[in-house]
Amino acid sequence: MLETLTEKVRGIVADKQALGFDVLFDLGGTGVIHVAGDSTPMQISNEKKSAETVFIVTPEDFGSMMTGELQPMMAYMSGKLKVEGDLSRAMQVAQFF
Repeated sequence: MLETLTEKVRGIVADKQALGFDVLFDLGGTGVIHVAGDSTPMQISNEKKSAETVFIVTPEDFGSMMTGELQPMMAYMSGKLKVEGDLSRAMQVAQFF
C-alpha cells in the first residue's frame, strides 16, 4: 500500500511548482512519505526526514483524499487528519488534492 500511495503522490506533485518547504505524510505503522518541496521537480521518498509540515493520517484515509472521496478540510475537521506545523502551509498542500 505504501508504494501505491507514494506513486500517487509522485503523480500529483510531478507538474506542480516547488512548495519551498518539506512535507511529511505520517501513515502510522505503514510508513511515511516525504516530499522535498524545495526543488522542481519535488523529490519524493519513504525516508522519515524532518519537515516543516507533518500530516498524520491513516493510509486508508490518505488514499481517499488522493482519489477525492475525502476532502482534506473535512478530514481535518473530523479528526481523521492531524497537522503538525504551520497550518497555512498545510492549506497549500491540501490544494493539491
